[in-house]
Amino acid sequence: MSKKVVVVGSGPMAEEYIKVIKALGQEAVIVGRNKDKALLLSNKYSCGGFGGGIEANTGLLDKDVELVIIACGVESLSDAACCLLKAGAKNILIEKPGALDLKGLLAIKSHMTNDVCLKVAYNRRFYSSVTALRNKIEKDGGALGCMFDFTDREKDILGAERLPEVVKRWGFANSTHVIDTAFYLIGMPESLNAERAEPIPQHPRGTSFAGSGRTNACIFSYFATWQGGGRWNVEISTTKGRYRLCPLEELWFCAKNQFGWEKIELKDDDDIKFKPGLFNMVRSALEDKTNTMLPSIDEQITFCKVIDRMFGYED
Repeated sequence: MSKKVVVVGSGPMAEEYIKVIKALGQEAVIVGRNKDKALLLSNKYSCGGFGGGIEANTGLLDKDVELVIIACGVESLSDAACCLLKAGAKNILIEKPGALDLKGLLAIKSHMTNDVCLKVAYNRRFYSSVTALRNKIEKDGGALGCMFDFTDREKDILGAERLPEVVKRWGFANSTHVIDTAFYLIGMPESLNAERAEPIPQHPRGTSFAGSGRTNACIFSYFATWQGGGRWNVEISTTKGRYRLCPLEELWFCAKNQFGWEKIELKDDDDIKFKPGLFNMVRSALEDKTNTMLPSIDEQITFCKVIDRMFGYED
């Protein structure tokens, strides 16, 4: 028997979720602010579509709704979540990073009750490459060290469609895609040293970042230059050698005492058919509300505080 899933948002990310929901044999309902965009998607995927935003459509949250996915712009995530919680939604998957800042996350928490399951949708945790690496680390006896790079392209950060308030907190709004992946694999920092340089008016906290620290598992370091070149990268060493996620969808291995990198073949059919990680993440949210693979609101609040230290947002 199919389950009803409400998707809040009508942009590209919402469409990716709808593809997965339909493939899973579930009933999708789209709620967007722009009625025309919502109806365009509803016609394309043969599902319900409504405009006016979730504020005007809380009546859709009946007992038959199994899951609500919030896939609107990052600047609207917190408000949408608070509205849904006040309307009685009990199972929510909210797009990363859940809010634009700590204040937004705390607002979400203030509306939560003990019977609510809310998870932050870091779909990269469900990449075939990340799952394989997690298994490799465990099999090898744990991580010895980690380094990661969250360099974004300057043209993407300063694109014409970016809202100033989003660019000003780009480290949390977007860089957490890769930072979360690294800390998911090695644990959250117990100590952290952070350096920043090269500020620009749009992001006055800097565009070059370097730092290091320690988690319960191992030591780590990071580096990024938004005004320079580079790309997202996560490397983790074990006693067997070093593993690399670059691009994050691929897993490479360099054996100890060697220089050459070998690509590890993955069973990633779902990551090819759909936006990587999304199929298994949505299936998990539907089947197991106790799943700990995605962060809770409390875990995301802790993560946000780490990000604020890394980027100087707490100053």
